[in-house]
Amino acid sequence: MAETLKFIHAADFHLDEPVSGLPRIPAHLKTVLANAPYDAATRVFDLAISERVDFVLLAGDLFHIDAAAPRAPAFLLGQFERLAEKEIHVYWAGGTVDQPDRWPASIPLPENVTTFSSTYVDAVEHIRDGTVVATIRGAGHDPKRKSGVDFSAGTSETFAIALTHGDFDPSALTAHNVRYWALGGRHKPTKLDKTGHIAAYSGTPLGRSQKESGPHGCKIGRVDSSGKLFVQDVETDTVRWMPQKVAIEETHSVGELKKILLERGLKIATDNAEQTVLTNWYLSPAGDFNPALRRTEVRDELLEWLRDEFGRGEQGIWSVDLKIDPPESLPMAWYEEDTILGEYLRAVGRHQSDDSLKLILHDYMPANVQSEMLNNLGHVPTARRDEVLRRAALTGIEYLAVGRDTTATIDVDQPVV
Repeated sequence: MAETLKFIHAADFHLDEPVSGLPRIPAHLKTVLANAPYDAATRVFDLAISERVDFVLLAGDLFHIDAAAPRAPAFLLGQFERLAEKEIHVYWAGGTVDQPDRWPASIPLPENVTTFSSTYVDAVEHIRDGTVVATIRGAGHDPKRKSGVDFSAGTSETFAIALTHGDFDPSALTAHNVRYWALGGRHKPTKLDKTGHIAAYSGTPLGRSQKESGPHGCKIGRVDSSGKLFVQDVETDTVRWMPQKVAIEETHSVGELKKILLERGLKIATDNAEQTVLTNWYLSPAGDFNPALRRTEVRDELLEWLRDEFGRGEQGIWSVDLKIDPPESLPMAWYEEDTILGEYLRAVGRHQSDDSLKLILHDYMPANVQSEMLNNLGHVPTARRDEVLRRAALTGIEYLAVGRDTTATIDVDQPVV
């Protein structure tokens, strides 16, 4: 069926927020990562032009108006002007950091841009060729607005759209006659369809950390001649976090691990050919504990090999880190032997079994850096006690147990005193 209406829904550009989570940025990716928020946003506007949409709905948090460098407003102004040349309108409802009424007065927005106040819901008719094809009922972010009832549309309104920014539960979107909720405020694309209409968070066009892994983009909505709405996700990210969990065996050699990682890496590169992929590798071994597998030299060799194999170009896979999961069990005899390793594991076991033995680490800090603030950093809270002790045991094993026999194992979570 012919389309009677077409629009883009996007939000949460955060143009002023860089990609994070890399302890160091390789030289060949500095420009790629610096431009990534702008490149992803450009793809949103490119899509609007190539699809010849009627309008673009922007649901807030495009950039921090009060703190961003001049590049962000200049970029948006340029994109709005591109859309104006194609007679594409923009409806912008501000989020928590980009209230449009704080846009610099010295830089007027083009006439094709309509903004909405956060204090009240306003309704704007979108007219094409003298005919109203949609009504946009918009409002910027207001933390006091818990319900969507203020966005209710009249029965005579043509294809009513609600445009706003906030964290809404589906049950709160109670407005009558609203066909589509264009929401901002969640970085993961989310569809809320429990309210009898389509409500969606477009997500951010670019995931900036491992917590925002996977594809990101915007949404395109199409209304056919029968009035039915179809909403599709479109990927726009140029940089993509893709953490990888890989099952291995404790007995695998470095050569065997490279073959496994090569197969996984080729699949990632094929599936994400238009993105620079950032990944942390997590190897999960099965079988009897092999301390040699966790030597620092092994991890460093695998990480450098991955970077050489997949990550030396601007596109490809940059391996940020590689970690190997703790073993399922440790040899029982290690806890009983009269060695430095045995005494070390027994000390860890005493702390595992007796919560009254506090983990206060500031006593081990050099005297010249000890202070009240740093002393607080040396205190291990109860919630992290078990994790810290397990890591302490594995660190000791890494240096003290290379080449040991791995027979007669015990559960690593069960302390032996």
